[in-house]
Amino acid sequence: MIKAIIFDLDDTLYPEYEYVKSGFLTVSSLLKEKFGIEDGYEKLLAAFAHDTKNVFDAVLQEENVAFDDKDISELVAAYRQHYPRDIRFFDGTDDVLKKLRADGIKLGVITDGRTDTQKLKIEALEVESYVDCVIITDSLGGEQFRKPSPVAFEKMLACFKIKPENAVYVGDNPRKDFAIKQYMPINTVRLKKDEGLYRDREYKFGIKPDIIIEDIGEILNYERFFGRD
Repeated sequence: MIKAIIFDLDDTLYPEYEYVKSGFLTVSSLLKEKFGIEDGYEKLLAAFAHDTKNVFDAVLQEENVAFDDKDISELVAAYRQHYPRDIRFFDGTDDVLKKLRADGIKLGVITDGRTDTQKLKIEALEVESYVDCVIITDSLGGEQFRKPSPVAFEKMLACFKIKPENAVYVGDNPRKDFAIKQYMPINTVRLKKDEGLYRDREYKFGIKPDIIIEDIGEILNYERFFGRD
């Protein structure tokens, strides 16, 4: 029954917090250069732990320095455009992808986010050497194509020439990853980790995954979960 497994990227194949830290390291250099802020990296992490939104504003306000929207835009651009050299797959992920491919399973990645930013992550992780197809939803025409829009899924299923019921989608974010069920009968798996950035989100439309796992290695049980021809 199962012929393809499609993965989310952030906090599914690798820990997104590692990307956040990588970006903050880049931004901390700018904070020191432009505003004379020492220990910017630690201050950014502390602000993020308190509230994941408007982190740069929060640090600058806490330091009582003058700034404007242009300054924030520059910091945001540095964060989004940096090359994340230190991000890595979750332990064992590469072995799982290799085993699935050896089993004859088609592999794909569907990821939300700004195209340039996601491309840098994909390059740093060498994702394309492990999977058959990668779709960045924003590259389809903008944010309206982000999950749970079915467009990226339809394109990937067409590429694989399979029906939704012959595929599994593995994600982590309750707010968007599993609501695809509203549009098509694809099988869904939630990878739920204690450190995940989206672990406490509510399920969009109240739609829950078919299966919840705590380690990506459990996806090797796809035949037991969903069957196979």
